[in-house]
Amino acid sequence: MPTLTDASLASAPHTSLLDMFRRMSLARRLDERLPALMEEGLVRGPMHLGIGQEAVGIGATAALEDGDLVTATHRPHSLYVGRRMPLGRTLAEMMGRVDGQCRGRGGHMLIGDRDHGVLGPSGIIGHSLLLAVGHGMAQQRAGGRRVTLCVTGDGSVNSGAFNEALNMMALWRLPVVVLVENNGYGLSVPLDQHVHETELYRRGAAYGIPAARVDGSDAEATRDAVADAVARARAGSGPTLVEALTFRDCAFSGSDRGGYRPAGERETYVDPLERAAARLRDRGIPEQTLAAIAREVDEEITEAVSFATASPWPDPAELFEFAATWDAEEVR
Repeated sequence: MPTLTDASLASAPHTSLLDMFRRMSLARRLDERLPALMEEGLVRGPMHLGIGQEAVGIGATAALEDGDLVTATHRPHSLYVGRRMPLGRTLAEMMGRVDGQCRGRGGHMLIGDRDHGVLGPSGIIGHSLLLAVGHGMAQQRAGGRRVTLCVTGDGSVNSGAFNEALNMMALWRLPVVVLVENNGYGLSVPLDQHVHETELYRRGAAYGIPAARVDGSDAEATRDAVADAVARARAGSGPTLVEALTFRDCAFSGSDRGGYRPAGERETYVDPLERAAARLRDRGIPEQTLAAIAREVDEEITEAVSFATASPWPDPAELFEFAATWDAEEVR
């Protein structure tokens, strides 16, 4: 059977869901492999996995075009995969190697890749919204059709940054889509213990902007909701707030002690990969095709790890030189 490269996927029936399924599978395998790489000492520092939330990032980025921008929070791996960032370089960055997108300076949650439109991941809660205001204003002044997708979490909605940024986006009608990944917990604090109105999309009404709520385990539904918001932004009609309900099927991070989820909660979990696979089968995609995707994804992860581990360490003498070069390019 021929390998399912991006080119062959593009000519297959049900292209969009098949492609999203492949990318969700890649994001899942990446997050499943990262704990082992940490145990081996190849990846260090805090790690925030997105197992269970893949349909949100993959579905949302499927609604974007080349030239659009993405700002992200501390759980950005599905966005990296959705924006087609080279996985070998991304793993090299996570390992602190020179062939990473930021030459080993960024780590897993702070990767900036201008070629693929990922600018501004941040571990500071709500900070991605402030960056999105700047990106949106630059896009508006430049004219054209470019849009910024700003991804944040339910834990950020009470921050000053979230509310101040939404107000500015609305006031200036910036071409920004704010996507809230609502997994029900701000680290270990249940949503209903830190917000009174748990239907977060309703906050859009306070700023006079459209808002929608979507099932974040459904990649197609997420793509369509974000696509509607993107179309509105491209038309010059300003921002939209989209809330995606999802489930984090892993610890918050390596420091998560657990014990805060009620018994039986996981029984409500709908695995986005299983959902997509079942839908593809119903549409006539053969099991052999899904199995081929699984094999290719495993091979891609293996090749990416090999590339990253073969990458050399950065030269400390070039630390400031690299930063100055980046700043100079931004000025130009």
